[in-house]
Amino acid sequence: MPRFVSITKAALFANVQVKEIQGKINSKILSTTRGQIHLDDLVECYPAVLIEEADMLLLVAKIKEESFAVGAAKQHGEVTYSTLKEELVKQKINANYYREQSQKFEEIIFQLRENLEVLQQKMGESQRFEGLIHWMDQRLKEIRRND
Repeated sequence: MPRFVSITKAALFANVQVKEIQGKINSKILSTTRGQIHLDDLVECYPAVLIEEADMLLLVAKIKEESFAVGAAKQHGEVTYSTLKEELVKQKINANYYREQSQKFEEIIFQLRENLEVLQQKMGESQRFEGLIHWMDQRLKEIRRND
């Protein structure tokens, strides 16, 4: 969080006019860096300034700026860091879901294969059973390869 504020915001936080802040700067009571006043210097000069409120106002301003940037980026079709981060979280959730589903399907195919082998042994040799078992072995290999 930036600890520097503009002269206008400093006047707002101190509940004084901008002229008074300018006067303090001109008389070297307040110092500026690139036209910005450090909050600690402002509090030292104006002890009544509630730094927590100033921090909250700065946070609100930052949120507004970020939301504007996101809105502008969406308008121009650009991708922002926050939207990328949200998308990554969604994709991780989806990946975990599909990984679980894949494991369930692997278990089902494996059980079917075992049951077909038992059935084949009971009914005798059959090319159909061998074909089904081979097909299931192929599916199991594909599932394991995609994990």
